[in-house]
Amino acid sequence: DDAAAAELAADKGVKAVEAEVALDLVPGLDDVQWGIEELPADATPAGHDPTTAFFFPFQWDMHIIDADDAWNAGFNDASGVDVAILDTGIDPFHTDMIGRVDAARSAAFTPSFNGAGPIWGDDHLHGTHVAGTVSTNGFGTSGVAPHATLIAVKVCNIFGGCPTGALIGGIVYAGDLGVDVINMSLSGAFSKSGLGTFVALFNRAVNYANSRGVMVASAAGNQAQDLQHNGNVVRFPCESGAGVCVSSTGPTDEPAFYTNYGTSAINVAAPGGDSTKDPSPFNDVVLSPCSTLSLLIPVCSGNNFYLFLQGTSMATPHVAGAAALLDAQSGGSMNAGQLKSSLQNTADDLGKKGTDPFFGKGRINVGRLLGAIP
Repeated sequence: DDAAAAELAADKGVKAVEAEVALDLVPGLDDVQWGIEELPADATPAGHDPTTAFFFPFQWDMHIIDADDAWNAGFNDASGVDVAILDTGIDPFHTDMIGRVDAARSAAFTPSFNGAGPIWGDDHLHGTHVAGTVSTNGFGTSGVAPHATLIAVKVCNIFGGCPTGALIGGIVYAGDLGVDVINMSLSGAFSKSGLGTFVALFNRAVNYANSRGVMVASAAGNQAQDLQHNGNVVRFPCESGAGVCVSSTGPTDEPAFYTNYGTSAINVAAPGGDSTKDPSPFNDVVLSPCSTLSLLIPVCSGNNFYLFLQGTSMATPHVAGAAALLDAQSGGSMNAGQLKSSLQNTADDLGKKGTDPFFGKGRINVGRLLGAIP
């Protein structure tokens, strides 16, 4: 209450006290309508050939960024690289997630309500889907960075709300862990004047992680807004500090109908799906694992289910995975600025020549990033 806030503010160690504000996941649960698939019981892991995952023919997103060209050229192992997924948690029990998540370093800044899993487990579904685009075991689908280690930092609750205090704490936590990449598939609108404290805090948190060598990738948001001409409003964490702001494209490299844009905001684009109807055969949305711990979609309790979703949420982990795969080839020696520059410099320049409001420096190309194609 106001009295407690005043008491806290009077402490000499406290700079300011603000009421909590929550950001939202990108997208919301409404997008689950795109469909679900079940993996056959006799499916086998892809090992070092990610293209042999059972549902890989559905993964148009991996083809369009030439991830398969990078893998086929031998760049198919991101072992030793850590990617922190700041989201609703990750399901460590799904067939494609077993052994991928570092339980010892995973943490919850808002707890899971599913007592069957760890406190940082994914009782929603969003975080597991996002994590699977970064790395899986290759049974059903393949992530951009095979064999990368995932760290669950649960900062969003079962309802898709992501409190700013949890987010900022999660960014600092992941930075202090010394991970290589942070993925945040979430977004919130802030007034520069009305919520200036939060604007400053997000900038400080992202730049803190960046200073520790951590590249931070964030979703641009799904409001179809021009972030460059958005008045007094900024979207965080995408427009925070030195992070990487990611817009979304569809299967023909057009900007997704829902993606936010803006030359001053977008760094790169990545495939996130673009469907305005129930698609068939799901060739325009992104396929990834569903959480067995989800309390929102009970059918996902089986450990072999996969969801088709779309959004800038789905685009962002392609960028995080690409950075992780590149960093693995350098032995983890690349800093955040080098990873960001490499992603931008090797992207496919779509739209108008140079920096574009919908694509930034272009749609990422993993094959060119790794030197597998010219």
